[in-house]
Amino acid sequence: MESINYNRPHRSIIRCKAKMRLLQIADECFEAIDDALLKELATTLFHSNQCQMLYQQCQSKQDAKSADTQLVSELVEAYQRISKRQSDPMVSRLNALL
Repeated sequence: MESINYNRPHRSIIRCKAKMRLLQIADECFEAIDDALLKELATTLFHSNQCQMLYQQCQSKQDAKSADTQLVSELVEAYQRISKRQSDPMVSRLNALL
């Protein structure tokens, strides 16, 4: 029987699922998905200690699926928070000063 590595997330699949979820819930908050932002957030999330620990604890395929789902949710929430802040007038004024 082939050994399965549950300790490594399928990064492109997680990023794709997050993008799909964002497209499903898209409204006037953000018009189009910023792929560069999503990729940067995913990279940061995948390199976090929390992510590493989450997958080290996986003992089964179901555990790995649950970890994937959790990462997708965290990625979507982070993207939404940042997107909403970017549309904030105060943030726009501060960015203009840079």
